[in-house]
Amino acid sequence: MVPVLMDERFDRLIKLPGDGMKGLAATAWSANLGDLDRDQVLRAAIQATRALILPEWKARRPDDLRPQAALDAAEAWLGSRSPEAIAAAKAAGKDCTAARNETFRDDHRIPEAARAIAWAAVKPTGTDLWDALVAIEQELLNRIALRAEYQRAPEQRRALVEALRAVLVPKVAAPPPSTEPVPYSPRGSFVAGQHLVHATFGKLVVISASDKQVELKLEDGTTKRLAHNLK
Repeated sequence: MVPVLMDERFDRLIKLPGDGMKGLAATAWSANLGDLDRDQVLRAAIQATRALILPEWKARRPDDLRPQAALDAAEAWLGSRSPEAIAAAKAAGKDCTAARNETFRDDHRIPEAARAIAWAAVKPTGTDLWDALVAIEQELLNRIALRAEYQRAPEQRRALVEALRAVLVPKVAAPPPSTEPVPYSPRGSFVAGQHLVHATFGKLVVISASDKQVELKLEDGTTKRLAHNLK
């Protein structure tokens, strides 16, 4: 039931109405994600910032690493929570305040998001985590506003929600293919390395297969070609 409920909350976030320039309020994010593990939400916010808005900062200001440093500091805090990690996150947050002020009305939402993430690491009871998500969405909305592509606003929210979902609901790895042999059939579909069992020849391993024949390795190490017809 948990994955279904998680999907429902993410779908709800995508569909919630929001301001065309400001997106969702911090209270909307906290209402839908506030009951989840806070560290995981912080990790998701870090990843969303890196994936969705940080590349623009890197392209325009390759020598200004203040937002990256803030994200790194928050991530380091998640790993240690040491006094040094807390001090580093606070310092990185202050640096992002300066970066925000220097780039106001330009790319300021990027260091604003990074600053909020750094502060979220050291102020777990504040609203900074949700403020970071607000800043990310606002940066995405600002980009389409500059091109007057307002019809793309829903795409921006979806991109953010899906970035969060990727961390908060990681995909379950598919189980490894079975090594149990399956019965050989002239009309079967086989791949190299597959284990088969034949009524006459016993256990086999597929070496190669085509529409006309399949080459097999027997238990004694010899090989045999059998007719094969997928049609």
